[in-house]
Amino acid sequence: MPPHKLRAGRVLLELLVTLLIGLTPVGCGLLIVVWQVDKQLEEAAEVALRETLHNADGILDEMHAASANVINLTDFPCEKALPRLRTEVVLHPDLRSLVLVRENRAYCSTLHGESQIIVDPGNYFNQRLRLEPGNSVTPDSAVLYYRLQEYPVGVLALSDGKHLQAILDRIMAKVTLVMQFGDTYLWRDGIVAADDLPNHQEQHVLAVSSKYGYTVHAGYPDGHTVKETIANVKQVLPSVLLVGMMTSAAAYWAMFRNGRRPSLAPSRMG
Repeated sequence: MPPHKLRAGRVLLELLVTLLIGLTPVGCGLLIVVWQVDKQLEEAAEVALRETLHNADGILDEMHAASANVINLTDFPCEKALPRLRTEVVLHPDLRSLVLVRENRAYCSTLHGESQIIVDPGNYFNQRLRLEPGNSVTPDSAVLYYRLQEYPVGVLALSDGKHLQAILDRIMAKVTLVMQFGDTYLWRDGIVAADDLPNHQEQHVLAVSSKYGYTVHAGYPDGHTVKETIANVKQVLPSVLLVGMMTSAAAYWAMFRNGRRPSLAPSRMG
């Protein structure tokens, strides 16, 4: 092989070797960034999920406690029970109203007084919870019902859905959260149908309340992971490129220092 072609081939080989050595830390660094972004998003979704469950359970705990405090009032007529019922509502800020039930008939409400409204247990998820888009008092605001039943008597506790929406709004992470009560879904903008849920398919996780049985979903819209990955790569790219360049320079110096280069020509014997 002519000497000039041999030298050109040797120079090309040197460039390729040093380039590959330099790209190794760059590739490893970018892979670590991708893994870290994926892990951080997953952890953020799980933290938001646990926080939502904890806070929503707190509201339902309050509704249960208020209901348990007044279920003994079902032994009295409405006019005698109302003062205590209204006091209990005042003591629990998350409550809108309390309703006494006898033989599946709501007969006494802190909002409407004496009444005779039929309560169908089949309309309640787990025969305990019901989420409605509104009622006659607030038709444009969701209402959460909690049913405590000790047949033939029981109590209905009502809370504004805005308290649940406030829980979702307080989550600082960029996570889409959806609460599910049976076939009814609620997110921070209100009640939505199952076929119109906000996009939250990426990193999707869910958890069921061990106390009350409702479900919380957490996830990110399509493309969010890629967007976050690109943003993080842009931040670290200058650093990893610098490391790659320094690695290439060090490798080149170590292999070819003092002008000594590995021979590409076949050795001659004898």
